[in-house]
Amino acid sequence: MDATVLGALIGLVGVSAGAGATFGGVVYQQRHASRAAETARRRGEAVTAAEKLLAELLVMQQNLRRGAYDVTGDEVHEYNRARSRHHATVQLHSQWLPDAELRTRLGINALYTQIGPAGDPRSDVQRRADGMSLCLDSIACLGAFLRSEPIPQRDAATLEVLARWPQGQSMDRFIVSGPSVSADETPNTPTG
Repeated sequence: MDATVLGALIGLVGVSAGAGATFGGVVYQQRHASRAAETARRRGEAVTAAEKLLAELLVMQQNLRRGAYDVTGDEVHEYNRARSRHHATVQLHSQWLPDAELRTRLGINALYTQIGPAGDPRSDVQRRADGMSLCLDSIACLGAFLRSEPIPQRDAATLEVLARWPQGQSMDRFIVSGPSVSADETPNTPTG
């Protein structure tokens, strides 16, 4: 084998190795870019959901502050409707949050804002104040999430509210929706 053929073969192997390395680098770069874009997209969805949750919590706090006093019948209906929708709204938007602990905490806080134990001796004012405290806890958690900080510990007031109904923390929380049926409406029944 002569030196020129050997040099050509070595050059061909070098060019092939260079082309393979370049191709591998391009594939790696494309995969890395697509992973980074997917991560950014998911983070964007989570931030959007957190912002919607913050808006919901602020509206709920406002409703709890105002209560159902000195309002018309339609406003009382809307107040009660907003309280019952609050839990479902929090459950829905929290599904875009990547942290399971955060989702659970927001769900428990929303549940306790809406309902409490049977025979709850607290006054309406105290229940509303406790609901506002739970909303503040949820707002603090979402703020920490948006700043990429760890979820803060619950404060003593929030722990006291949760201690009133410990079995509520282990309940399964479902989004349940159905048609609203007023007293003058009857469900469709077959006649025959």
